[in-house]
Amino acid sequence: MNNNKNNNKINGTLNKTEIEKLLERPVEKNGLVITPILNKKKQLEGCGIDLRLSNQFIVFNPEQISHLDIRKLENHIIRKFQKHVIIPYLKPFILHPNTLVLASTLEYLSIPTNVEGRLEGRSSWARHGLIIATACAIDPGYKGCITLELINLGKLPLYLYPGIRLAKLILSYTISHSEYNPKIKKYYCQIGPEFSKLHEDQEIDKLS
Repeated sequence: MNNNKNNNKINGTLNKTEIEKLLERPVEKNGLVITPILNKKKQLEGCGIDLRLSNQFIVFNPEQISHLDIRKLENHIIRKFQKHVIIPYLKPFILHPNTLVLASTLEYLSIPTNVEGRLEGRSSWARHGLIIATACAIDPGYKGCITLELINLGKLPLYLYPGIRLAKLILSYTISHSEYNPKIKKYYCQIGPEFSKLHEDQEIDKLS
């Protein structure tokens, strides 16, 4: 890649036109994939693209466990206090006040190797108390749906319907290309919300 041309893109946020160009570029030529896009005119505007809520959730059952000790986490323990549920389309998922739930985007993404992303909650939902406390950095080369950590900080239960626009994806160019290494990264090619893999962190073994 020409350095002068690339310098114009360093740390630059992609606008609507640039996102459209990347979506039209074939994936084998480092193009951007976001699928399905149900309403391009409504979802793609300004400097980002709105992403929708899928119908898969992971809910918590805190009464099933007394505490969370990261040194003793294993898959069977995690699944003891977390449960995967699927909500039919046109039916709401009810998120009660002061409750955390894991969800995911409806869209499956394939990010170019010279683009990074971040996810922000839509302000219209934030005004009703919905916070997307997601670990929002999306590395270059990532493929998969994005897990969302949703928290209702409002006073009333929120009805969340699968398919609603819930978050905005902001994309920026990076200084150079970077391949996503699934052997190092825990979450790759996921098609729905995934359980935490905190117990796989190497420093946990050292602490134990």
